[in-house]
Formats: sequence, structure tokens, C-alpha cells
Amino acid sequence: MTTRPTTSVPDAAPAENRRIAALRQAAQDEHEQAVQRAEAGIRRLVKAGEEINFRAVARAAGVSPDFLYAHTDLRKRIETLRGQQRADHRPLRQDPSADDGTVIHSLTEALRRERAAHRERVQELEQRLAAAHGEILRLQRRLRERGDAPR
Repeated sequence: MTTRPTTSVPDAAPAENRRIAALRQAAQDEHEQAVQRAEAGIRRLVKAGEEINFRAVARAAGVSPDFLYAHTDLRKRIETLRGQQRADHRPLRQDPSADDGTVIHSLTEALRRERAAHRERVQELEQRLAAAHGEILRLQRRLRERGDAPR
């Protein structure tokens, strides 16, 4: 009976397990960084008084909307802020923190008031334009009825 010499095959399992663990850790780190970017994006949008929605947060954070929908805590926070904005009918702003200067606060408030005034003025002008278009149509019909319509 001949015995075969046993060949020593290095066990590849520990090296493979280390690679798998490293990949898992890298994926976890990337996920945590994406969550931090999303949270920072939400804070920036709120502070700027911008509309909060999934697309805006995704753009601000450099993540996909699917990532935001899949992350329960971020999803709830975005939905809550979006609901608050809709209830207020104006962009949600955070109160200035203690380290914000009064000049920044004053300028921000002035800018907010100017934006609101501009929005109201645009609405008024759009209504006046629509009324003018209606009047033009009415006058054109009258001219056609009289047979004086321009050709």
C-alpha cells in the first residue's frame, strides 16, 4: 500500500473572509457617508428656505431618491418637513442659532420679505395679463360680429 504524500494547500478561506469583511465594511462606510450627506443636504435646504422634497434633497446630497425612500429615518424626516411646508404654504426656515449674526438674520429676513413681495407682484401681473387677454378676445369677437375684423 502506497501512501500519497499530502500536499499542503494553503487554506484560502481566511484570506477570502478578510476580503469579504473589508468589502462589507467599505459598503457600510459608504452608506453612513451617504446618510450624513443626506442629513447635511436637508439642513442646507431648510436653512436656505428651499422646498423640501425627495428630489431636492437627493440633488443637494448627491444621493439617489431611491436611497432616501429606502432609508426609513430620512424618509420620515423629509415627509415631515414637506408636510410642514405645505401646511405653512411657505418655505420652512430654522430659527437662527446663537452663532448667527444679527446682520445675517436681518438680511435673510429682508430677502424673505422681498421674495414674498415679488411672488405676490408676479401673481398680480399674471392676473392682469389674463384679464387683458380676455378683454382682447372680447373686443375681437365684437369686431367680427360687426364685420370690422382686421384681416
